Amino acid sequence: MRTSRQISWSELRVGLFVIMALGMASVFVFYMTQAGSLFAREVTYVTYLPDGAGLEKGAPVRLVGFGVGTVEEVGLSEFREDPTRHAKVVFRVRREYAGDIRSDSQAFVTTEGLLGQSVLELTRGMKGEPVAAGGEVPGATRGSMKQVVENAERLTAELRLLVADIRKDPKKYLNAKISLF
Repeated sequence: MRTSRQISWSELRVGLFVIMALGMASVFVFYMTQAGSLFAREVTYVTYLPDGAGLEKGAPVRLVGFGVGTVEEVGLSEFREDPTRHAKVVFRVRREYAGDIRSDSQAFVTTEGLLGQSVLELTRGMKGEPVAAGGEVPGATRGSMKQVVENAERLTAELRLLVADIRKDPKKYLNAKISLF
């Protein structure tokens, strides 16, 4: 017959230390893999955009500039014929902000800083009904750095043509009245 052995205080402390270390290591790994907040409850939504604009899984989701969640999935949508809905974005938002995501909210891609990471930005809904979990947040298109560069290139080309025309016939522009408004 086996005899029961008492656990000494030092063995108990070592065991508790090992359990605490494993728990802390798992929490650290959980946060470092951007799995989100450990105890926060989250709501999942979907939006459709014209393009992904550099958005990747794990990118931040911001509600009027405040970090409220993460992007879960970015890919091609099933809406092949609708150019405003080519990209499907699935994202999670902490439950405490779900009441601010309404049918009049909009989702769009922006960048942090001049050449920063792509972020999914949400506008705060004011009068619409709250979007249900798993529901669709309307997508929108906002200006991006790509559009700014394209517009600058177009403006530069037009200015070159104007300067060339002025050099060719300066008298034509000498008495011209120019109105910008």
